[in-house]
Amino acid sequence: MSTSARLLRSLNQTARRLFGPNVLYASDQEAILASLNILESRETLEADLFVNWQARLSVQLADMTSGLSLSQLAPDLGKDAEALKDQLAQPVPTAAERQAAYQDVMRGWSALVERITGDPRLPADTRLKIVFETGQAELKRVNELCGDLLPPDVVDDTEVTPERLQRYLVDRFSDETIKVTSCRILPGGYGKETTMFAVEGNSFNGEFVMRRDRDEPTVDNDCHRVSREFPVIRAAFEQGFPAPEALWVDTSHELLPGGDFIIMTRAPGTTGGDVHGASGKVDRSLVELLANSVAELHSLPPLRELGALTEAISPELWDLSLKEVTRRYIQSIRDLYLREMVVPSPATLALYGWVLDNIPDAPGRPVLLHGDIGFHNFIVDDGKLSAVVDWEFAHIGDPADDVGYVRNTVGRSLDWNEFMGIYRAAGGPELSEERIRFFQIWGYLRNLTASQLTTNCFETGKLSDLKLGHVGHSMMAGFLAPIIALMEPQSA
Repeated sequence: MSTSARLLRSLNQTARRLFGPNVLYASDQEAILASLNILESRETLEADLFVNWQARLSVQLADMTSGLSLSQLAPDLGKDAEALKDQLAQPVPTAAERQAAYQDVMRGWSALVERITGDPRLPADTRLKIVFETGQAELKRVNELCGDLLPPDVVDDTEVTPERLQRYLVDRFSDETIKVTSCRILPGGYGKETTMFAVEGNSFNGEFVMRRDRDEPTVDNDCHRVSREFPVIRAAFEQGFPAPEALWVDTSHELLPGGDFIIMTRAPGTTGGDVHGASGKVDRSLVELLANSVAELHSLPPLRELGALTEAISPELWDLSLKEVTRRYIQSIRDLYLREMVVPSPATLALYGWVLDNIPDAPGRPVLLHGDIGFHNFIVDDGKLSAVVDWEFAHIGDPADDVGYVRNTVGRSLDWNEFMGIYRAAGGPELSEERIRFFQIWGYLRNLTASQLTTNCFETGKLSDLKLGHVGHSMMAGFLAPIIALMEPQSA
């Protein structure tokens, strides 16, 4: 299936799911659904549509010229019908040739059938039969064009509903008093699905968050599966860092079909922005809390208890130089990109060539990194940082990696010198401007890589969620343009 066909298939399914079965006559929703059916049929079934129409018309023309003795009753009409039948039998190997042949034959057939059904030389019942057969053939043609040949929607019913969630929790806690009082799937998220829910019950009560894997991860490294993310969140939380309180991870859940998931206590507050920055000006108290929290994370001792959790969280990495641990991490993502991408981007690989040749050689020890620190992953409550969530990119590396990422995501919303002063005072290492700028470039490049791998999953048919189909293209400028801007002073 082509990429265009896959986009249309997913767009069509998404539209049907959004609009539901009760679409009003002559509404915009009806127009969208009908147009998508036609577009998908033309894109994916063009040859089938032509062959089916050609076969039906060939049979009808043969019946007219032989079975109805058209040549004897109306020789001029019989001659034109034979010519049209010969024209229809000509080979048309390409889509453009099929379209031209279809239009030409349809014009000729429309003119001929009007003459036939209005010619008194033919018996009335014969002409009526031709009207009927032509109408039936047109109904078949139009219905196929409008979606009759499209495959039915096959969607695994894995939605997290209040009823399913309640059955799961009642079974897990063996407590019939448990009631799910609210359940809401949050928009957004290319890697995981997030559901907020509230529960009342004797053995389980409060507000919680479920983070659930896709059937297949869009980027399968770091902690992109919850089974690997869970121990990192727990370890950071137990060290006093404001990570969520992760209660359990479930990789065997018959009552909740779908991806594996983590259940966490809901931290009070809301996200403070998106991947591109904060939603408003950050006051000093939050700058202080943010800087202290990042410094606290980078001051944690080596968490060797995590063991060989991922390629980027492994016992031997704690003892490497910052340059070597960074090189291994960047190289691993570059290798993943080359393994997975059907059509790699030359700009992306050019950047990998540059960053691998310019890794800072800095003193210090490797630390646990969150890998995606920004206001899209901050839960802010009344101006305070309540929790840092979504540890999918957690890995061991240079603390400047996290700091550079913070500068990318929130640097424009706060006093950067103030942030760095607080960070250093709280125990964070001294970081040069050049070192931070390198990791800013790397942060944008990693996100660029992830967005392209996400869309690659869609284009190769690995995943079919519509929102995955565009990000590798539509978000590219948002990551590549800042890289170019950061590198311009280097080339001056």
